[in-house]
Amino acid sequence: MFFLRKSMQEVASLGKAWLLTRVLGKKNPIFAEWNITFRCPFKCKYCGANEVSDIKELDTEEAKEFLEELYKIGIRWITFGGGEPLVRTDIEEILHYSKRLGFRVYLSTTGLFIERLKNIEKCVDHINLSFDGPEEVQDEVRGVGSYKRLFEVVKYCKEKKISTSFLCVISSSNIGSIEFVIEKAKEVRIPVMFQPATLHLDSSTSPNPIAPPVEEYRKVVEKVILAKKNGAWIRNSLSGLKYLANWPNQASIWCPAGRLSITIEPDGTILSCHLYELEKIRSEFESDGGSRNISKLIQKLVVPVNCNRCWCAPLVELSLIWTLDYQALKNIFWL
Repeated sequence: MFFLRKSMQEVASLGKAWLLTRVLGKKNPIFAEWNITFRCPFKCKYCGANEVSDIKELDTEEAKEFLEELYKIGIRWITFGGGEPLVRTDIEEILHYSKRLGFRVYLSTTGLFIERLKNIEKCVDHINLSFDGPEEVQDEVRGVGSYKRLFEVVKYCKEKKISTSFLCVISSSNIGSIEFVIEKAKEVRIPVMFQPATLHLDSSTSPNPIAPPVEEYRKVVEKVILAKKNGAWIRNSLSGLKYLANWPNQASIWCPAGRLSITIEPDGTILSCHLYELEKIRSEFESDGGSRNISKLIQKLVVPVNCNRCWCAPLVELSLIWTLDYQALKNIFWL
């Protein structure tokens, strides 16, 4: 009975949010991505988290209070990412507390140290793992031993019966290995979502040295689309893949950032998304004394307009679902 009641509450939250954001044009975020730390032992080539790894982080009690406020204002789905969230020694306590509050809890991780977390299957609803390609590619992008470690984590998640998926960022390093990723996803029966490497490093404004060549990228996306049509274990919807095929050219889409979803920095700064007008928003946050009046901050958020920087596949899928795209709604099983 509890699970039925919980499911009905989630449907009600989704319905209310859809009415407010799509019909009335208001801000009513129910999804949050919290980059709870930018620290990470890896130096992945397309990530700039290490450039900002010294940013102040909320401590354990501050994080718990922050989670309480997020839940009070209506956030119901929360993803913990970074950096590498598992480097925080208190991450187990934070994950369990989030679940007790009532959140759907997602974890975006390399899986580093994951075995030290107790009863993780009871506090995490889904784990997303980065997968770049064959061992030589994965290790070249992330560091020697990364490939072997990834599939140790996959085995661990399967043993714990935790819902798991891959995220593959298409870059110049792995653009020739996408078919391998698709076949491996099928072999281990874990769906993979694709997105392009950004023109700028993730979590940074520095140029991305491994952004893929445009024409090669588009040919690869066509292969991914064909594989999806043939039943491959691909999480993107067909509509989502067709949208991503436009990269890096401007393409029209309803952006949920700031309306339906928010991003949180390690220090508690609330953003529409991590890249959009980051410096301006951080300046406003600091000039306001670092105020954490979440409702007030959300109403002040700048909703991205004509943004062309992230091409984030999960946000693309959320946008398409929210605009009632048939292919995205049909594909919702994978999400």
